[in-house]
Amino acid sequence: MDLVSSYQGKELICEKSFSFFKKGNKYFCIYDTKDYFYIWCDHNHFGVNEIKLSSKLKQHFRVPNF
Repeated sequence: MDLVSSYQGKELICEKSFSFFKKGNKYFCIYDTKDYFYIWCDHNHFGVNEIKLSSKLKQHFRVPNF
């Protein structure tokens, strides 16, 4: 059972550092499908505008409480 809803259009906070994502940093999800979600990134730093991540990695992010 998948308990994580769509992250599309939401700000996310990284819960666990991995790859170049750092714990506590904020990221923005621009698109979310069943299998993948896409994080907006600084194209000046990475050379791309978005990063495609497997939905399995949603466990490393959370939506902040307001």
